[in-house]
Parts: sequence; C-alpha cells; structure tokens
Amino acid sequence: MERRGRDRQAGGVLQSSAALDVITTILATASISIVLTIAACDSSSTTSGSQKPVRAADLTTLRALRQNLTLVTNPRTGDTLEYVVVGDGARSNELIVLFPGTGDILADWPVQMLTNSTSSPGITLTDAYLPAEDGPISLAHEYRLVLFDYPGVGLGTLSGPLTGDRIANDVDAMLDDIRQRYQIPTDTIDPLGWSLGTHLALKYTLVSPAARPDRTLHAVVLIATRPGGNTDGFTDGNQAACVSTLLTALEASGLDTTLKLALKTDLFKLIFPYVGQPPYNGIDSGCTATVDTTTGTIDLSVQLACPLGSACAKNFADETANRLISPWSKTDGVDDTVYNQERAFDHDWNLCYCPSANRNFTSTSCSCSGAIVSSETNGGVCQTVSTGITTPNVPISSHCARLQFTGQLTVINGLEDLFIQWTYGRALVEGMQQTLAPDKARLVTYSGPDGAGHGILMQHPRWTQEAIFDALQR
Repeated sequence: MERRGRDRQAGGVLQSSAALDVITTILATASISIVLTIAACDSSSTTSGSQKPVRAADLTTLRALRQNLTLVTNPRTGDTLEYVVVGDGARSNELIVLFPGTGDILADWPVQMLTNSTSSPGITLTDAYLPAEDGPISLAHEYRLVLFDYPGVGLGTLSGPLTGDRIANDVDAMLDDIRQRYQIPTDTIDPLGWSLGTHLALKYTLVSPAARPDRTLHAVVLIATRPGGNTDGFTDGNQAACVSTLLTALEASGLDTTLKLALKTDLFKLIFPYVGQPPYNGIDSGCTATVDTTTGTIDLSVQLACPLGSACAKNFADETANRLISPWSKTDGVDDTVYNQERAFDHDWNLCYCPSANRNFTSTSCSCSGAIVSSETNGGVCQTVSTGITTPNVPISSHCARLQFTGQLTVINGLEDLFIQWTYGRALVEGMQQTLAPDKARLVTYSGPDGAGHGILMQHPRWTQEAIFDALQR
C-alpha cells in the first residue's frame, strides 16, 4: 500500500493534506458560513406537559434542534444532560434512545439514517444531503427518537467519573423527565448505539431492568460493537494498528492544537474504508501509523479517501459546523476531559466482565483481567477470549449476561471496520445466542460492492436505517 508523509507543521501553519481537505470542504460548503453567523442561544425552560416532540416534517439539520434542547438534572447523580425528542410516532410510541460514539454529540447522527425527504423535505436543502441515500423509510415519522448528549457536553455537567452505570442512571432520569414534560409514554425503549454508544447501550440494557422493572426494553440495536470482558487480558487485536496509534497519541496531555486537529481528522477519515482496503477479519489490517509530537508529523501507511462531495467529506463538514454553534461550541463538541473518560470507559469495557446488576443502577459480580483505568463496573457483558493468546481477532464470547429484552439484539457491521473488527460483533452475537436463545441475537453485515467501515451509518445511511427498521419489527 502507498505510504506517504502527512501532517507536517512549519512556522506555526499546519501543512496537512487532512487539514487542507477540512478547510477546503468548509469553504466549499455554503451553509456552514451561514452557521457561523447564528447567534448563540441557551435551552429555554418549559413547563410540565407543555413540550411537543419535533415533527419529522420540521427536520433539516440536527444542529438546528439546538432551539429545542432541554436540560435535565439527575438528582441521584447530580449530572445534567441535554436532550431533544423527535418524531411523530405514526407506527409506535416506542422511544428509540440513541447513544452517541466517542467524541460525538447528538447533532452528529447522520440525518438520513433517521428520516427521508418524503417525511422531512427540508433535508434536501442541506449540504450534507445525499440523493442516492434517500430511501423509503423514516424512523422519525414511524417512531420517536431521543437524541441526547452525555453529561459534560455543551451545557451539561458531569459531577463525577463517567461510568456506564452512571450514564444508564442519567438516561433513566431523562426518560422520567420526558414522560412528565412531553406527556408521552416512556415504558417501551429501544436502546440504539454506535461505537462507544453500543457499549453504553448494552450497559443500560444490563442495569435498567433491575432498577426499573416497570420499563420494557424491546429491540437492542448496535452499530459497530464488541462484547468486552476479555478474560485473557488480550485486547489490542480488535483495532487496526493505525487506529490504536492515533487514539493513544490523542490522549496525551498538552498536545499541540494543530496536531490534535490532524489526529482527529485522520481518525474521522479512518471510519470510512481507505483506498484498496480489504475486509478486516485477520490478524493484521495492513494499516499502520507513526506520530511524532515533536515535529507534529503523522505518517500513515495507507491512502485515505475523502474527496469533496463524498459522504466522508459531507459528514466531516457537517460535524465541523455542529461544533461552531451553542451549546456545543461551549465545549468544542466533547472536551478533552470527557473525551478521555470515554476512552477510559472503553478500556475498562475490554478488560472487565459484569454479568449482573442490582436495583441501584450498578453492575455487579464484576471481574477484571488487567489494570483498570476508571471502574471495574464499566466491564463488558460477555466473557471473551482470543483463540490462543498470540492470535488476535479470532474472538470467542461465552457466559454472556442474561440481558432482558423482549425483541432481538441486532449487531450492524461493516467488514472493513478498523476500529472494532467485525469478528468481535459476531462473537457478541454468538455468545448471546448461546446464553439466551438462537433467535435472540443476529448479525447484519453490509455486503455491497463498495464496502463499509466503522462509519457505516454515515457511509450507507439508507441501508443502515433499513436495517434498524427491520430490527424494530422483530
């Protein structure tokens, strides 16, 4: 594969193909210049029962929902988070609760994964719209969606360490607030997560039934996930070497601002398949990287593909715009403190295993196979081992937690996922089938000729939305 030097800083100016692509994309996107002139606004308070979900017909960009954000404080944890309810509930009153990925905010979900131009004609006027991805389904019309930011993002506050149990507790308080404020039922929930959000959705699925038996969990939908609980202590194999290198570099304190931007840019592009990327189901992905913090240089062994007009470029421009307006500008999306706690949770998820929970939103009977960063209660839901300590990416999961949900657990993956190798999603499904029942879990993998990576929901939002809709029917 092609190797090229990239991201070189000289004279205080970043000379980076990645950064230049970002700047060019922003300048070429007319709507973003308009976003820069939008006045900052704070969430307005509403009285109980006076608020209505945002109609699917009123959707344009998700950052426009800033006008509809509500703040809720969980009295049990002291955390405050911001959320918005969207959708018409034409088919069902079920609430699809969307758990964001690492470093993501609620405005980052691709709008075409949530709706279509028939139900939401305003999306066609935005620069992120992809005509080829406009499909027959609108989750926002058929159901109701709950979009939220983790505590510590925007106007939200985090009063203690970010743990999976704590987030589950905060989500429960948010649902109680929705029931009171919107006067809509919150008794049937569909947890849906992407990347880190899949782990937090699984944690919610573990602890919520014990703490709130009056609330039913129906479908559990996970986009790019892994089971966690590596009891052999072997966890490095589930990410490509280039991804691990860039993530580790990004966690360093005192990082130069321009290098930080370049690292985030490359990591974003790596959620999409790069030029010539094969399906990642072996020991080595072929993607490597080196980072020199002294010179601000990143060298990648692969050629990234994010041309203007592509789903990659459009989504990156959209996410950049999201961070330029209030309330997300307050924390530049997700600030370093919260970001590093999200990474700590992910580390503990890999090394620890938690099979049960009690009535206080607390995972129980947890055990860890290595040194934890934050809390052993952050552990995953299965016991996972590799086939031999020296053979990564051939995982086997067993003795999974007996999760309580009435529908089916669906894992959605792309075969070119460098962040969470798809074989780990398969291991989760097989472990759940073994623990619960063969029909309680299934793996859905994109099989199109153009491939799909960790950002499958951005690269193929129409296909992803159809897969989610199918999962909700089971």
